[in-house]
Amino acid sequence: MARVREGDLRRIMAFVASAPFGTPDDPLPRPTLAALRDLVGAEDAEYFELRRADRAVLAAAQSHDFASAPGSEDALLVHGWQNPLTWRRWNPADGVLRLSERIGRRDLERMGFYQEFMRPNRLRDTLKVWLWSSPTSAACIQMWRCDGEFNAREQAFLAVLHHDLIVLREEALGSVSGAWTSDASLTTREGEVLMLACRGVSDEVIAERLGTSTATVGKHLEHAYAKLGVHSRAEALWRLAARPRPAGRTAEAPPT
Repeated sequence: MARVREGDLRRIMAFVASAPFGTPDDPLPRPTLAALRDLVGAEDAEYFELRRADRAVLAAAQSHDFASAPGSEDALLVHGWQNPLTWRRWNPADGVLRLSERIGRRDLERMGFYQEFMRPNRLRDTLKVWLWSSPTSAACIQMWRCDGEFNAREQAFLAVLHHDLIVLREEALGSVSGAWTSDASLTTREGEVLMLACRGVSDEVIAERLGTSTATVGKHLEHAYAKLGVHSRAEALWRLAARPRPAGRTAEAPPT
């Protein structure tokens, strides 16, 4: 399993803290995708949501303008089903997928998908991650590389970001902030227990520090989780670290 270094985590945190908020029509705007592209080291990053029934584009954005080779759209219509990472097949639970890990080079190059789409566009490898999947639509981020293959470390890098990318999309659509509109009120003891738990302190050590039983600590956590609308320490930590939506954090409209 690939490892992610401490420096990588700092860069990830900086990205999450500074990524512009999107809108329902543009959930992951160009500045966010450009920052993600540079973070992972790809040539291009794109976001899209497609309707399953007819492949209609519900939302789409790219990290920069990319001129596709002539015939690319027709090639996708004819050969897109051959893509081992086709958008219809996978979902967020599958994590980050790497094309070069799913299929050998020789097998890929035998496909019309490669010969008619990837090769004319000088595309060599892709990382792809699903942010949403339902019976009616699917939303993905895919990152392309032209001069080589992605490696396991870069795949792990994006995997660490996966949940944050899902939340960025949900924030843009209003499904996160709407659930957390109230400012929860905890008792002093619930706050003490929760803060220790979020620092990774075990229930036993919390009980010893506060002079109480582990059962009581568990009850305090249960009440704190209920008031915050979460179900675990990880979710509580995410809510406490959730970004406010200050002025100036929305993406600027791209030039026309």
